[in-house]
Amino acid sequence: MLLLSLALRNYRNYSRLDLEPGPRLNVFLGLNGQGKTNLLESVALLALSASPRARRESELVGPLAPEARVEAVVESRGRQSEVRISIVVEGERARRRIEIDGVPKRAIDLPGLFRVTLFWPDDLGLVKSGPDHRRRLLNQMLVQVVPGYTANLSRYARVVEQRNSLLKQVAAREQPPAALDVWDVELARLGSSLAEARAGAVDELRDLAAAQHAAISGGERLELDYQGPPADLLEAVHNSRPEDLRRGSTSVGPHRDDVAIRLDGREARGFASQGQQRTAVVSIKLAEAAVIQARTGEPPVLLFDDVLSELDAERRQALLAGLSSPGQVIITSVEADPFPAGVIEQSVVRCIEKGQVVGCG
Repeated sequence: MLLLSLALRNYRNYSRLDLEPGPRLNVFLGLNGQGKTNLLESVALLALSASPRARRESELVGPLAPEARVEAVVESRGRQSEVRISIVVEGERARRRIEIDGVPKRAIDLPGLFRVTLFWPDDLGLVKSGPDHRRRLLNQMLVQVVPGYTANLSRYARVVEQRNSLLKQVAAREQPPAALDVWDVELARLGSSLAEARAGAVDELRDLAAAQHAAISGGERLELDYQGPPADLLEAVHNSRPEDLRRGSTSVGPHRDDVAIRLDGREARGFASQGQQRTAVVSIKLAEAAVIQARTGEPPVLLFDDVLSELDAERRQALLAGLSSPGQVIITSVEADPFPAGVIEQSVVRCIEKGQVVGCG
């Protein structure tokens, strides 16, 4: 899996960028606010079809025109594909167009063509924040490796939205309670499929993440535990109906699931230091990359934004050793100092200044 070339036009703070990354370790250095994260985001966009960072697609469009473009040549299993994503602002809305080898595609058709594993500082929310961060982790991995997962996820979100609207109508006596039956069945069908995929993913991540974390931390034990909906989801949805009618929202299903993260048997959210949290998240991300490789036969492109900060020298060395397997890596840092001796010399190193990629003098 390789990103052979990347072209950005009016994308965030990049007015124009043409880049050919090296096939192994690529290091981008630059001060905060220069565009390092924007660069990684554009690469992730090629894999996920949507930004994992922006709340509105219009945020991706720079100041020069009402359109932004991300174009790339990617390679998987020896086959090259040209991908173009355009975001066009029309009034208060933004419209996205996707083409693969010049053929228009839907957003759900893109994941799986090019695969990445992404870490940036916001991912510390996996440990510190609510369950939506951990669900996002599983979704971003599964849309790239499970055919049909993207479509099921979209359908499930629509079913929950429709059911919530109907709950309010039933509570107001505008619809009969029986009107919920068909939505309960569909929610259970789609929800069970999503929960099964997520539970399987956590099963695969568990031992891999624990091994990575032990290697980086010097033996600290990392545990992951999927906390999903009941096995008989249809019965659980039916039993929750009185409470759902009172609240006006659906209380049972994979939109409420979570992944518990523990260090040495204790909930990481409550006591882990910044360095421990970062080590745990990076270990989970490296495990994600290993799962993607096991399922597809190819390592994903690793995108690591400011991953070395707040790690001591020993943990940095262990982390970079974990990136030594064959595969393309794009990593950013404020400066070269955190990299152990010899790593920079073996890397393609570039600097980012005000939305431009330049050589490092």
